[in-house]
Amino acid sequence: MKVILIGYRATGKSTVGKLLSQKMSIPFVDTDQLIEAAAGMPIKALVARQGWETFREKETEAIASLGDMNLCVVATGGGAILSEANRDLLKNAGTLIYLKTPLHDIVGRLKRDAQDAQIRPQLTSGDLVEETMAVLKERIPLYESVADFTVDTDGKSSMRVNDEIYQQLLEAGIVADINKAKKKLKNKI
Repeated sequence: MKVILIGYRATGKSTVGKLLSQKMSIPFVDTDQLIEAAAGMPIKALVARQGWETFREKETEAIASLGDMNLCVVATGGGAILSEANRDLLKNAGTLIYLKTPLHDIVGRLKRDAQDAQIRPQLTSGDLVEETMAVLKERIPLYESVADFTVDTDGKSSMRVNDEIYQQLLEAGIVADINKAKKKLKNKI
């Protein structure tokens, strides 16, 4: 049983995912970190050396590996939902929560991240705002089509987003299911 966070890059999936995993006392997994570990290099270097196609192949491998994991909170990359195979893998792996974030927040975070040479390669060589708007136009329908829940992050702290996700999971009975599964795993030890 997994809680999987989806959404565009820089929407807070990793930050919120870590908070949620702590709140639920289950491990946190970031598919970008799985890709980096498998590739032996940061994503930005992987894309620069081997291209986006290789990155997407590694991403599918990372998503497929989630099936081997038990209880966890997962943060996915922004493009994880692009392929139908990935969407199917994610839907079958757990509960998907879409972090819906306004354009101005995404662009602001991406501009801050651009200061760090190791983080997030730009998808194109064009204008960041235009690129983000174009990519969101393509991806938002995909996020919405697979999401079990959507949380609007506009004007909210990571902690508040975490609390809203937890509340939705609680109301849906998913927290109770996770707690039962944790207890069952603990009894096996």
